[in-house]
Amino acid sequence: MPVDCRELVEAISIIANERNVQVTMKQATKGSLVCAASAFAGGILLGPVGLAVGSAAGGLMAYKMTSGKFRPLADVLINDLTDRQKEQLVRRVNNAVAEFAISDLAILLPMLMNNASIQEAVLKTAISFVSNELRVQVIQ
Repeated sequence: MPVDCRELVEAISIIANERNVQVTMKQATKGSLVCAASAFAGGILLGPVGLAVGSAAGGLMAYKMTSGKFRPLADVLINDLTDRQKEQLVRRVNNAVAEFAISDLAILLPMLMNNASIQEAVLKTAISFVSNELRVQVIQ
C-alpha cells in the first residue's frame, strides 16, 4: 500500500520541527556582510578597540535586519513546494532510504518516526532538495 505523498512530507516536517531546522532567503549572508563591514570600519577608525566596537554594532544591526526573516523548514515543505516538487522530494527520500532495505513506502513512515538513522538520511535529503530547488540557505 503506497503512502500518500502528503503524508510523507508531513512526517518530514515533523522531524524538521523537532530538530528546529530553519530556512532563510539570503538573510544570513546579508547579516554577516553587515557585521564584517562594521568590524572593518571600526578597526580602520579606532584600531583594536574599534574592531570590538564595530563587531558589536554590526552584530546588533545584523540582528535587527534579519529578525523574523527565518522560517521553519517544515513550513517551507508544506506551503512552498509545488505538488511536482513534493513528488520529486518523495522520490529522492525513497532513494535515500533504499540502503535501509525498506521495500514499501508504507513501511517507511513508522520507521521514520522511530529510527534516528533513517531520520537523519531523510532530513539530509530534504535539506539538500530545498537548498537546490528553492535556492535557500538552511540553518540547523
